[in-house]
Amino acid sequence: MGDPLAGLDLCHINLAKGYRGGERQTELLVAELARRGYAQHLVVRPGNPLAKRCAGIPKLAITEVGGRVAGAALATRGSDLVHAHEAQAFYAAALANLLFGKPYALTRRVPNPQRPSFARRISYRRAGRLVGVSDAVAKNVHALYPDIDVTVVPDAHANLVADEAVVEALRARYPGKRLIGHVGALHDEHKGQRTILAAARRALAEGRDWQFLLCGDGKDEAALRQEARGLDNVTFEGFVDNPGDYLASCDLFVFPSNFEALGSSLLDAMYFGLPIVASGVGGIPEVIEEGVNGWLIEPGDGTALFERVDQVLAEEESRSRMAAANRQKAAQYSAARMTDAYVEIYRSIL
Repeated sequence: MGDPLAGLDLCHINLAKGYRGGERQTELLVAELARRGYAQHLVVRPGNPLAKRCAGIPKLAITEVGGRVAGAALATRGSDLVHAHEAQAFYAAALANLLFGKPYALTRRVPNPQRPSFARRISYRRAGRLVGVSDAVAKNVHALYPDIDVTVVPDAHANLVADEAVVEALRARYPGKRLIGHVGALHDEHKGQRTILAAARRALAEGRDWQFLLCGDGKDEAALRQEARGLDNVTFEGFVDNPGDYLASCDLFVFPSNFEALGSSLLDAMYFGLPIVASGVGGIPEVIEEGVNGWLIEPGDGTALFERVDQVLAEEESRSRMAAANRQKAAQYSAARMTDAYVEIYRSIL
C-alpha cells in the first residue's frame, strides 16, 4: 500500500511575531519532512525569521500573509492538509476548514489555563487531531474540554552542533569559572530569570566561582540588565544563532520557568549531557527525574536554585551520572521521532 501523503501538499501555519521555541519546532518538522521528500507550504507573518530560516528547504513554498487569520486561511487553498502551530494559526486552520473543507491538525505548546472561548472550542472540535507537547498540556485541555481527545507528541531537541574553537574561546573568557547556562526569551514572568539573578547574588556573596551565561533577548532585557548591575558573575549574551556553542561550553544548565509546556531548551541541554536544575512546573517533570538527570525546585525560589547548583557542582560523580543519563534520554526526543509521530497523525486524518 502506498503512502497516502505522497504527492500531497502539507501546509504549515505559524503566525507568531518572533522566533522562539514553537517556531524552532516548526522549522525542525518542516526540515525533516522535506528530507523524506514531502511537498510543503509554510504560511507566516511578513518578516518572521522563520521564513528566512526555512528558505532553501526543498519542495517548500513560503507565503507571507499580512491579513493574518483570514489571509492565512486563504493561503491554504492549494494544500491538502493543514497543520497549525500556534493559537492564531488554529483559527486560520478552522476557517480554512469551514471555507474549503481542508482537514487540519493543531499543536498546542502552552500549558497555561484556558478561558472558555467559542472560537477555540470550534477550532478544537473541528480538528482532525489536537496535539499537546506534554501530558501537562493534555490535562490543561481536558480540564476545559473533557470530551476532546489530545494526542501527546513531545517536541524535539535541535541536534545542535558546537564549534570547538568557539567553545574554547568562550571558556577562555572566564578562566577558572564554572559556567552555568540558560537559554530562553528574557521574559521573567515566563522564564523566571529573576530567580537566576537571586541565585547569582547569593553565589557572589559566598564567593562561588560561577559565571551565569544568559542567552536570549526579550521584553524584559533592559530591566534585567539593570537589576544585574554589580553582578559580574552574570553575562547577558543576547540572542545567539549558535546556542550549541554555549551549551557545549557549560558545566550545568538552569531553567527556572514559572510555567512551561515542556521546554525545548531543556532537550537541547540534555543532548549536550548537561545536568539540569529546573522548576518542577508544567511538562518539565516529564523529562527531569529528580536525582537522575537533574533536580527540580519551586518556581521563584532563588535560594533553592543556588543550593541545588552548589550541590551538583560539588558532586563530580553524580554530575557525571546525570550527564550520561541526559545524553541517553535525549535520543527519545529527536526530530526524526517527532516527525514519525506527525506523519502517522497526518495519515490518520486523511
